Amino acid sequence: MAQGMVRPRKPAIVQPWVFRWRPLGRPLFPRIFALVFVGGCFAFLITSVRVRVDAMEKSTPRKASVIFLRDDAQGRALRLRAQEGGPFPSRFELSQWGGLALLENSVMDAIRFESPAYEPKLEPLPTTGQLPPLAFATKGERFFPEHPQPPENIPDSSGLRPSPVLFPLSGASVPDRLPPFEAAVDAAMSAASWRFLLRLNAEGTVMECVSLENTDQPGALELEKWLRRVPFEPKRSEPSRWIAVGVGFTNQPGHGADPR
Repeated sequence: MAQGMVRPRKPAIVQPWVFRWRPLGRPLFPRIFALVFVGGCFAFLITSVRVRVDAMEKSTPRKASVIFLRDDAQGRALRLRAQEGGPFPSRFELSQWGGLALLENSVMDAIRFESPAYEPKLEPLPTTGQLPPLAFATKGERFFPEHPQPPENIPDSSGLRPSPVLFPLSGASVPDRLPPFEAAVDAAMSAASWRFLLRLNAEGTVMECVSLENTDQPGALELEKWLRRVPFEPKRSEPSRWIAVGVGFTNQPGHGADPR
């Protein structure tokens, strides 16, 4: 195996390098120039540049004072004075106020409702107006109750007839005396609802009459003619005004609307 190993052969003569890595000689002038340039720059900077160094201010040491207050009147007064005069005054807390309980009790007493005790009182029964005792009929005999007698003075309605009456709708006053209504009044006319819009002059005379409902129903024209004859209250300050009235019917003597 020793015979099989390959050993490299070294050349007997060393070949020269391609480049000369070491200079043969360095000139002295560049080194002297660099030294003089660096020294000049250092001398210029050290003579012209001034660096101001301020001394650090002495910091105030952090310290505090603690005052112990007793739980008595003087201690509570000093504690309150310190809270009010300190840099952070405390706000008023209603829950910590001593008079809050007294105020709540007074308010509750004022709004508390106590119903009075109920004591029923017995009232004597009335002795008059009682029902009469029932009378039983004898066996085998017929018994009929007595009928009440009709009133003797019955008003005579033969001379009455339905006549129109006025009632205000817009706040205007209506006259007490009304002219007679000659037209016949039937059941349909008296049961209908009549509303009229009237324009009056300063003397209270009806200048225009407008029916607001039941215009086509029989009797509307007769009522309009009758309203034009009704004298209303005059108003000199208003030369023309509008009012609304309603017309109803009631039984009155046949000789006119005025019973006198």
